[in-house]
Amino acid sequence: MTIAAIIEQLETEWNTDGFFDRVRNGDYDATRGQAVLAILRAIKIGDEKMVPKRLLSLLWYLPSFLAWQTERIAEKGRDRTAYERFVTEILNTLQEVLGVP
Repeated sequence: MTIAAIIEQLETEWNTDGFFDRVRNGDYDATRGQAVLAILRAIKIGDEKMVPKRLLSLLWYLPSFLAWQTERIAEKGRDRTAYERFVTEILNTLQEVLGVP
């Protein structure tokens, strides 16, 4: 998958009724979450490559945003433990894709 296609898919998930919009409203869907993880796992960036600014903007915010939604997910009666596992999977995937200092 090209970086442009990944950016397009992530933008769709941030749009109204996308996965992240639903999470913002307390609606965590594990199946859609796995689809988002698949998008992230498709990112391949070589050690010497530059990361496009738009892709970076879509990725860096994810861990904080998702962590902030934990209480909202719980308030809406969703499975908090499953959601927290998902947030950890996102963080681990981003570490694999982008690396750590």
